[in-house]
Amino acid sequence: MLSLLVLSFWRTRGFDLLADFALDNYAKVAGSPLYRWLMVRTVAIGFVTACIVVPLAFALSYLMRFVFERRAALILQLVLLSLFSGYLVRIYAWRTILGRQGLLNSTLQWLGVIDRPLEFLIYSDFAIVVTLTGLLLPLAVLPIHAAMANIARAHIEAARDLGSSRLHLVRTILVPMALPGVRAAFAFTFLLAAGDFVTPSLVGGAQGLMIGNIIADQFRGIGANWPLGAALAFVTMAVVLSIYALVVGALRWVTSR
Repeated sequence: MLSLLVLSFWRTRGFDLLADFALDNYAKVAGSPLYRWLMVRTVAIGFVTACIVVPLAFALSYLMRFVFERRAALILQLVLLSLFSGYLVRIYAWRTILGRQGLLNSTLQWLGVIDRPLEFLIYSDFAIVVTLTGLLLPLAVLPIHAAMANIARAHIEAARDLGSSRLHLVRTILVPMALPGVRAAFAFTFLLAAGDFVTPSLVGGAQGLMIGNIIADQFRGIGANWPLGAALAFVTMAVVLSIYALVVGALRWVTSR
């Protein structure tokens, strides 16, 4: 990371790297409408993905801890089963599900629900979010389940005996006590989704570019610009970490009210 930070202040001349200290790369990032738009798009997709994955992981962890406690180990093994396959394998699996002739479209047509394949299921933002959700859900379950394992059932029963509603119980007991796990799960999903570039390339199509794709292009192929790629990487990291800090602070404030 330190080497990458130093590299972000260098310049290129032709195919040569010039060891310099200049802010040209950061000025180019700040002044480019394309980079700003891709940054907003990347943050939005990462945030939406995290807002879907974390509640799903929280609900699944709750079921394992308080509803199907005897089957918790089995459910956890099933959730983590997808991690045994490769990252690219799972992405291509989602392509077979969401494609024009994929499993989902074929099933809907067979049932008579639709007459023609749904175009938005693949090569779209929807496909990116769905695929990232499937990829990151097992990672989000791990910290939340670990944190929720320390919550005694007596706390839940006492709150119910005192007349606490289900929503109030979640907000004032479950979320605050599982907050370290929720915070870790949000970090996993938001940071990894915002930094991904393989998923947008394979299921996002020509319009599915994210900032990670631009950063990757700066480090490979003809016309590569390593200093610019390093500057883009650090700007993206600063933006994503700032939003992460704001979300965690807001969550902490809401649960303390």
